[in-house]
Amino acid sequence: MKKAVDEKRAAPSFDPREVLRFARLTQVPRLLRRAVGLAAVERSDFLPACDPAERARLRAIADAVRGPDRRPAVFVHGVLPRSGTNFVADALALHPDLLQNPGRLWEFPLLCTAEAAEALQREFLFMFPPNAEAMGRRDMFACMASGWMKVLQDGAGDRRMLFKSPHVRAIGLFPAIFPGDVLILVLRDGRDVIRSSEGTFGGRGPMRKRFRTLAHEWREGCEAIMSFAQGGENACPEATVVRYEDLVREPEGTMRRLLAHAGLDPARYDFDALKRLPVRGSSTKAAEAGWTPVERTGDFDPLGRWKDWPDKKKARFEAIAGDAAQRAGYGREEA
Repeated sequence: MKKAVDEKRAAPSFDPREVLRFARLTQVPRLLRRAVGLAAVERSDFLPACDPAERARLRAIADAVRGPDRRPAVFVHGVLPRSGTNFVADALALHPDLLQNPGRLWEFPLLCTAEAAEALQREFLFMFPPNAEAMGRRDMFACMASGWMKVLQDGAGDRRMLFKSPHVRAIGLFPAIFPGDVLILVLRDGRDVIRSSEGTFGGRGPMRKRFRTLAHEWREGCEAIMSFAQGGENACPEATVVRYEDLVREPEGTMRRLLAHAGLDPARYDFDALKRLPVRGSSTKAAEAGWTPVERTGDFDPLGRWKDWPDKKKARFEAIAGDAAQRAGYGREEA
């Protein structure tokens, strides 16, 4: 397997010029709050407003660009980095009908750019404002996403595409931007996510997410994911929620459920290879190998590592995200 990302575990160096280059004025308060360790996201970052008329318009763009006979792609989105999206995507990729990372796009955080795409469209309209009469708010984003999917599918041939991203920013737009595609949302205990983040993205600096920032972002991401669960406000046939812990503890049963959800024939899946699936990107196993796959050994257990936290740290997480964790099925002492 080709290396997906830089193998170094250290956090990327902080270059204020690069941050300012891509920042917009509306992002400055968020960046400042993150720099001082405060909550830097809110519900609308994950579930942006999109009324029925706009959803229908965006779906129509996808239908026109990608065509009615398109093969449903499979998207794996995690609640935060370190939530297990590598493991889930690598496990799914054992099915021969899926093409992982089409176009050599090792991650596909396209939905995260929805706000930036709106800014691009505003710049376009600034050059000739009357064009606004013919455009919806997110038309440019939908055209870009659908066109890119069409190009990638043409390169994938008969296989269905498999994408992953460890983010759920703007995930509420998924059914409108990617109608008919399969969405697998990965949850992991927020305490283990934070502990893994602290172990993986070490170092200091103003752009390093601190405990409170991570806990708050996990809570908002978790709430957004749970809105797609059965009975949730965004529940739809294309979306399902899987807990990373379930795939670790019961890999075959959990994978059979995901295959059924994605419409993939389990008879063509290599369940023996699933048992031997190597570890990629673990904060402990990858200490020297980076994101290069390494053999899974009997002592590898990625669950419940947060339990060595001091009580004060556990209480801090509980105060910020405990209610969301409970609703997602993570008890106060669950591994």
